[in-house]
Amino acid sequence: MTEHRAGCRFGPAPYRIVLTDGARRYCESELEVERALSLLPGESVRRVQRDACLDEPETGDANTPDVVDAATWLSLSQADGMLELGLRNEADYVRAYRMVEDAVVARDRAAAHGGVRASVVIKRRGAKVSDV
Repeated sequence: MTEHRAGCRFGPAPYRIVLTDGARRYCESELEVERALSLLPGESVRRVQRDACLDEPETGDANTPDVVDAATWLSLSQADGMLELGLRNEADYVRAYRMVEDAVVARDRAAAHGGVRASVVIKRRGAKVSDV
């Protein structure tokens, strides 16, 4: 059985067959998916989906436990973002969010105009800065 990540809402198995009537069938392996599809009329299958829990978690540009990838951090909920950086109040979160967003937008603009796509990471609270 596949171990789902926290907050995963995909379903009880790693593969899901969505039928045109809205019903869903879950499968544990690609072989099970193939068997189920062979039993179902082709026009009744809307799509087959694979749970992202099977993928390795994305770290983006953050390859150490001391930093968080900025673009990934921007996509987190406020509560998760605060927890990730060790922020204690909403004002700190809002200030950090604005600064990180500005840095990511500036990086993306530069890359779109032919510049190098620089890494943008955020240091976690309490992590030591060893190289700048």
